[in-house]
Amino acid sequence: MGYTEAETYDGAWVDHPDLVRAWRGSTTLLTLSFPPFRDPAAAAVPWTPKPHDPIRARRVVESLGTVDAVLEELPVRRTADLEEPEMRADLDYVAVGCWGDLVWISDPALGDYGMGCGMDGEIGVQRALHPEARIVGTMSMDYGLTYCQHAVDLPGGRRLDVSGWIDAEGLEVTGDPEDLLRVIGIDPATVRNTYTDPDEPDNIDWCDWDRYTDFFVGGFADIDWSTQQDLRASLFRVRRSESAQGDLAEVWLGK
Repeated sequence: MGYTEAETYDGAWVDHPDLVRAWRGSTTLLTLSFPPFRDPAAAAVPWTPKPHDPIRARRVVESLGTVDAVLEELPVRRTADLEEPEMRADLDYVAVGCWGDLVWISDPALGDYGMGCGMDGEIGVQRALHPEARIVGTMSMDYGLTYCQHAVDLPGGRRLDVSGWIDAEGLEVTGDPEDLLRVIGIDPATVRNTYTDPDEPDNIDWCDWDRYTDFFVGGFADIDWSTQQDLRASLFRVRRSESAQGDLAEVWLGK
């Protein structure tokens, strides 16, 4: 899937060995939600995040399996102002938001294109550290065709994985989406139209898996992230673990 010749950068075609191959719009996010979880009956109430905790964010980034050491802690900034990786050096930055019972991690080392890279391993690392947390991984890598993954990992071993190439091979679902909703106290029939196409409810390629995973992010029925423009997060420049170095080179640089 990599590009071996000229690449596009800032609207111009260039041949640059340090340019990442994933296009703009690629996201690699991991969220951890901690109890007490909101009752599903209260999910219609808009989410009001608590202020960001930079001290906790430092502890979180140091716990990541993708990070060997923190080299620099940059000033706290709005998540809306965080930039996507464009060059090799950008891959050494990790953003962490800690908003009360919700931890949000943006880390390019979680990227994948079907080779079993970062995301699955990091979910395992965080599960071992936080057996009580609901863990959600959301990843979309745009190579012209888009590879996506939506993973939900609940305490006690219940897991859902939706992954694959959009508009190509199609998505593959491992686990039962409705079973996981029941585990957290939601009747699937009451929310099915939220994330499925009413005309094709069984067509998983047309499901809105971002909206589905929001049910597990702190127990919220739907988070309108576009309205959360003032969310703050800490930004860290890190030295990568050996495994993360290999994943980053494979997924972002095609090396």
